Amino acid sequence: MNKSILAGALALSLGTVATNASALVIDITQMNFGGPSPASGVVDTANMGTTFNGTFFSAPWVATTLSTQTEGTFNFAGTSVQGDYDYTINLAMGETAFGTYFTWSVNPDIPVVAVFNQDGSAGQAVPMQIGPFPGQAPTFQGTVSAVPVPAAVWLFGSGLLGLVGVARRKAA
Repeated sequence: MNKSILAGALALSLGTVATNASALVIDITQMNFGGPSPASGVVDTANMGTTFNGTFFSAPWVATTLSTQTEGTFNFAGTSVQGDYDYTINLAMGETAFGTYFTWSVNPDIPVVAVFNQDGSAGQAVPMQIGPFPGQAPTFQGTVSAVPVPAAVWLFGSGLLGLVGVARRKAA
């Protein structure tokens, strides 16, 4: 009886790990805004506040992630130092959006939406609504830094452990 309870508890704990295993982490390598320019940093669907940065017109910039969503309708709205903004984007299958605030030169908190495909390549371009370049649509690209383990693998493994526990119990 105790082994079955232990096997069930182990299966349950492995099943809960699956939620965190699906996070998308992208190492940013480039910003495309009127031409490519190098960029660096990380965006992570599991950790808001991650930053990435680069140089634009010889002035450094840094972006901080405030919200994210994978597929479906992404809403990023609020008020920054630059003014009011309200982005509503329909993401295609496999696209992930990150709502960010850019600080560039003397322009703090410019709301920008960065969209990526599952492989880290640039997704759809989203025009900026406010800030020094309204109507312009920067894109970003990078590489996926870790391949997440699908939830199905975790559940399959926990099921196998449960079956091993039941088989051992019957054999005893």
